[in-house]
Amino acid sequence: MVPYVAKYPLQAVVAALLAVALPVAASAQDNGLVLYGAGSLREAMTDVAALFGREHGIAVRTEFGASGRMRERIEAGDKVDVFTSADIGHAAKLVADGKASVMAMFARNDLCLLAPANLVSTGSAAALDALLKDGVRIGVSPAKIDPLGDYTVQLFDVADKVKPGSGSTLRSRAIVIDNPPGTPPPQSGDYYIDALRAGRIDLAIVYCSAKARFTKLDPALVMVAFPPDLTVGPQYGLAVMKAAKPEAMLLALTILSPPGQKILSASGFRPVASPDSQ
Repeated sequence: MVPYVAKYPLQAVVAALLAVALPVAASAQDNGLVLYGAGSLREAMTDVAALFGREHGIAVRTEFGASGRMRERIEAGDKVDVFTSADIGHAAKLVADGKASVMAMFARNDLCLLAPANLVSTGSAAALDALLKDGVRIGVSPAKIDPLGDYTVQLFDVADKVKPGSGSTLRSRAIVIDNPPGTPPPQSGDYYIDALRAGRIDLAIVYCSAKARFTKLDPALVMVAFPPDLTVGPQYGLAVMKAAKPEAMLLALTILSPPGQKILSASGFRPVASPDSQ
């Protein structure tokens, strides 16, 4: 079995998974499958789970949260079949530690700036200029726990190369917005919007895939993408657990399939293979 296929083209990924999945007859399980996912994947993976249920008659129970915390729950013994992370690292760790049998990259994302319209100008440098305005407080996710926080650290490092000295300025203005287990649900529907409305931050760094959700929650906020010279990734990875039910490979294939990739595209992600022909 190929333990790590994220670097290969989608066709190779599917072939590797098919080698395991095809010998298995997919029969419905009484308790179905369990998928843990990054919070940013809530809408997309919920739709993929529904698609999988319709096609195979197997229910998929989903839970979402910061990728690091979800990985730690798996390591602590939670019974999970498929893990979908907002980065490659958490999925790769499960493979390296022998808890997952195979992994693959299944989507990409981008970072955007979430801010009131009056704080952001127009132009290619708008996002970085807004971050560097005097006194601006920047909402960020916790690094190591949430891949968005790790990508933000990378963004600050890249910004320092584009505009020397800006990295230390950005790091000094960062305010971590965290929602550990047990935190009351956000009043607005999102913790960043709560922090903005409470005056704890002036703007925030978020995933561009969340544009539709933020627009719905607060139309007064705008999202501005960072220019190409400030691009830092995000690459999403899935892992199939070693103790997973055989049908878990079929769920992984559904995520990687053209219909699954189309769902991701509709949810604001950049799929690893274009579903345009579908």
